[in-house]
Amino acid sequence: MILRVASFVLALAGPGQLLENPEAQAKLVEAQQAFVDEDFDAAAAAVEEAYIIEPEPMLLLPWAQAERGRGDCAAAVELYQRFLDSDPPERMATPARENMDACQQELDAAAEQEVIEDDEVEVVEVEDDSSDVEQLPPPPPDDPPKAKAWYKDPVGGALVGVGVVGIGVGAGLMGAGSSAARGAAEQDSHMDYLGERDRATGLRNGGAVALSIGAALVVGGVIRYALVAKKNPKEATAWRLDPQVARRFAGVTFGRRF
Repeated sequence: MILRVASFVLALAGPGQLLENPEAQAKLVEAQQAFVDEDFDAAAAAVEEAYIIEPEPMLLLPWAQAERGRGDCAAAVELYQRFLDSDPPERMATPARENMDACQQELDAAAEQEVIEDDEVEVVEVEDDSSDVEQLPPPPPDDPPKAKAWYKDPVGGALVGVGVVGIGVGAGLMGAGSSAARGAAEQDSHMDYLGERDRATGLRNGGAVALSIGAALVVGGVIRYALVAKKNPKEATAWRLDPQVARRFAGVTFGRRF
């Protein structure tokens, strides 16, 4: 199961688009921490503020996940649709579409239940003649609800979505820092060189922080998916991963980045 989920996460973690505004970047980091704490109200508010400052379509996905995590499926469906309308890569559009469909199903079920409860049933009083009426057995209990698929879990999806954005932001900052470091050598004065070098160092440090937080969120999402799938015996059996394969995969994924 871990191998399949990790492959899915790496497919999402393609080249991200850099948030150029420092305030938007700060709000994104704040949202990432809120997702780790499972404070979806704070996560939704932080991502929304980041989007207002810098309307990057990539932010719509973690925003939708946060809204779904806090139980507002109506807002989540609208945000998922706006994200899909931005024509994202298919590797990100597919889980967004699946989560949107799951959220829409919840809305439809809630609406249907509300209609049933609003229907007025006319009560007719009849004469009690239970002695002549055959006693019927009680109806069978309802079937227990089916477990949700692991990839539709809102918490795991939120952690993965924001983690992917964090990795993209970190990669962009590291790239910008490398570019600034190369440009420092081309400065005409020593003061300009020092200024450009300090900017390069700041960008690289910010990129390292964003990459670390993004990677931590992705790992948290993977663990969350694993726990959800473990509740379903069929998925837990089908997605079992040998420990040696997991260690080798983790070494390839993170050993070459740090």
